[in-house]
Amino acid sequence: MPGVSAAQPPARSRAERTLGQRLLAWLRELTQFGLVGALAYVIDSGLFNLLQHGPLGVLAGHPNTANIVSACIATCFSWVANRSWTYRGRTRDNTVREALLFAFANAGGILITQFCLLFTHHVLGLTGPLADNIAAYIVGFGLGTAFRFFFYHYIVFTGRTRGNSDSDRPAGSAAR
Repeated sequence: MPGVSAAQPPARSRAERTLGQRLLAWLRELTQFGLVGALAYVIDSGLFNLLQHGPLGVLAGHPNTANIVSACIATCFSWVANRSWTYRGRTRDNTVREALLFAFANAGGILITQFCLLFTHHVLGLTGPLADNIAAYIVGFGLGTAFRFFFYHYIVFTGRTRGNSDSDRPAGSAAR
């Protein structure tokens, strides 16, 4: 047909491809975040149970202290893994500012978990290992993880590394 270029796809196809690419980038980010989170979960819950209910019971009877220690160690792992793998294309030049925001996000997640433990112990009166694990590592960790994902995505890892073009940016991120 005269006047119609076969090489130029319709505008709608380009928009769909862009949306598809954005969805794939978001899904990749969510998957990587989930894998890092799963490993951090194993570190956190394993250390918590070892400190609280393990053979030595170093922090037996102190679930909040055991949770803070285990969460801090898991947070250090999570920082390194998320910065170097999950969000490697969205890190900031100002690493200290990014680390402070990351720590703030994790403090929020820890506070959510702490609230769940405190509520279970002091309001519900449940103090056994099963109650501790459900409160801290099912309810608290789940709510804290949702909070951290959105905080990391929209507040912490929003910068650019040198050499990234706008087409390489993850879904939902704006150029700075």
